Parts: sequence; structure tokens; C-alpha cells
Amino acid sequence: MTSDSSCDFRNEDKQLKVGNQVKAYWCKDGFYYQGEGIITQLQRDNVTVQLQERVAWSDDYTAGRSIRLPRINDSVRWNARNCVRPLKKVGKKH
Repeated sequence: MTSDSSCDFRNEDKQLKVGNQVKAYWCKDGFYYQGEGIITQLQRDNVTVQLQERVAWSDDYTAGRSIRLPRINDSVRWNARNCVRPLKKVGKKH
């Protein structure tokens, strides 16, 4: 599934591995959240991420908390606001 020329969600999903640092996006009670974390478990339809820092505007999502989110294979629960994406590495240009 490609939403635009710069975003290939299927390819990003294939890159996910336990131990990778990622950006997690999710929704709860009508609010959208995002935070950086480490993948601790990877299954066919979901991924578990341990948050590395407290999520802004939330007392529930603190550093160390684990959340389970859908992978792109879960066509019912997955969407661009409820997913895990690899962190983009910013490199130096020579």
C-alpha cells in the first residue's frame, strides 16, 4: 500500500525487527498519540513496542510502558494513525 511517492508502508513493515527503534502511532478514547520506542515482540499481525520516554499530554503512557499495535497484515485495525514505522535516520551529507 502506497499513500504517496515518499511513503511505502508495506516496505516499512518488512523492515521491522525486534530491537529496532521505531515511531509508534495510536488512538485511544478519541485521542491520537505518538512516541518513540523499541520493538520487544513481533508477530504476524501485531508488534509490541516499549516506549522510551513519556508521551506528551498523557499520564498513561510513560517510559517503559509497552503497547501492542497492529501490523499492516491486520487490515481491520491497521491504518496510518494506528501503526509502527521505522525511525528515519538523519545522516550527514558529504
